[in-house]
Amino acid sequence: MSHQEIKRVFELSAMLFAHNTYQSLTHAIIHYFNSLDGVEEVAAYEIFGDVAKSEDVLIRRFPISLDEIDRDDNLNLIMRNLAESRGGVSLTEGEAGEPWIFLDVFNNVKPRRVILLKGALNETDMAIIEGLHRIYSNQVALLDSKERDALTHLLNRQTLEVTLNDIIVFYRGKDVRSQPKKSWIAILDIDFFKRVNDEFGHLYGDEVLLHFSRLMDKTFRHSDFLFRYGGEEFVVIINSCDEAAVELTLQRFRETVEAHAFPSGNITVSIGYTLIDRIAPPALLMEYADRALYYAKEHGRNQVKNFNTMEEGVTKEGDIDLF
Repeated sequence: MSHQEIKRVFELSAMLFAHNTYQSLTHAIIHYFNSLDGVEEVAAYEIFGDVAKSEDVLIRRFPISLDEIDRDDNLNLIMRNLAESRGGVSLTEGEAGEPWIFLDVFNNVKPRRVILLKGALNETDMAIIEGLHRIYSNQVALLDSKERDALTHLLNRQTLEVTLNDIIVFYRGKDVRSQPKKSWIAILDIDFFKRVNDEFGHLYGDEVLLHFSRLMDKTFRHSDFLFRYGGEEFVVIINSCDEAAVELTLQRFRETVEAHAFPSGNITVSIGYTLIDRIAPPALLMEYADRALYYAKEHGRNQVKNFNTMEEGVTKEGDIDLF
């Protein structure tokens, strides 16, 4: 590389280091790749599940797309290269023999990330891409640890705000209520958790939170988003579900928690949820789910309540009527 080329690599590296979220980092590297001569298309993906078991794999396009992946023209190319790749940058071909560059971030961080570049590049640009791939991989790992709760390793409250906003943006321009499959946000609150800490101590309390988060991970799908909201409150965003399916899913999780052997004995959970509307701001959606949760806790706990179908006139103390 010439002096100017080396200088350019350092400038690009500094540009990537300046980003403090995975979303902004990935947008930045996609923007740079699109600026290269010879690049016709850039697409980024998140890969969930075991690649060796194709039926267990979910591929989601970046930024958040909840459309079915089988509509994506690059699906076969991704699956073919994932089976052979162990990370790094490789040259490959599409079904018509067109040149592609396959960037695989395979660094023990879930989900696995892939970036595809369509086109043929010169030797210098390829060297820059390989260097940026290593920097991007390291940054993804660093940002992943920043965006997760330290105890449960679920996504944290700050990441929830970004994710929920991205989902609302995805639905803009779509008639959400006319679609059979929608997205929903639920707040899950462990019943009487303070008693666990008071009777058994905070170490037992942490064990309960860990067990609870693992049950979430086992119960919900790769296409859903799981968060620890704070304390004993958790949040799940359930995607591509109709109203009956989301109710069934949340009831099944509630029953799973009730039947589980926690270190401190039996535990139950109260759940409030609402439809993610493309018009409502994130804070209002969280308020709706929280009101449904409050109703569930005030009416016996260990139950699931949908804000959109709650009884009229239900209020929190001092609040106006919900409807």
